[in-house]
Amino acid sequence: MNKILLCIGIAFVSLNAIGQNPAGEKIKAFKVAYITEQLNLSSKEAQQFWPIYNTHEETLEKLKKEERKLIRALKDANEGSDGLSDRQAGEFLSNYLEAETQKTQARKTLIKDLQTVISNKKILRLIKAENDFNKRLLERIRQWRNRRND
Repeated sequence: MNKILLCIGIAFVSLNAIGQNPAGEKIKAFKVAYITEQLNLSSKEAQQFWPIYNTHEETLEKLKKEERKLIRALKDANEGSDGLSDRQAGEFLSNYLEAETQKTQARKTLIKDLQTVISNKKILRLIKAENDFNKRLLERIRQWRNRRND
């Protein structure tokens, strides 16, 4: 139990939560706790793991922010008087593909960096834990929306 609390504490110290809302902070805290529990990191592993993982999460957040900007710009362009030209559509596709490439590269970098810190088995557990966490989060959101709509 103390090991889990230590890991969570280290993760929180490492987090750079800039401009996040309280709900986002709660989700991030639950994710940290869930991943910590699923990976069963030693204290030494946790000290090395969380800075790498948090840097990756920050990178992904920046890429997602750019992607949201792109989607808003696409929506605005489509709502214009003439809509989107083929050239503009090509630019949007090019930007979208670049963002996807950057996300893939960030994931490759994360895995490569983590291989110096934790075992390959734990990296696979991380991938599964992230997917499981996202599924649980989506299920909770669905349940919350269903209760709100009732």
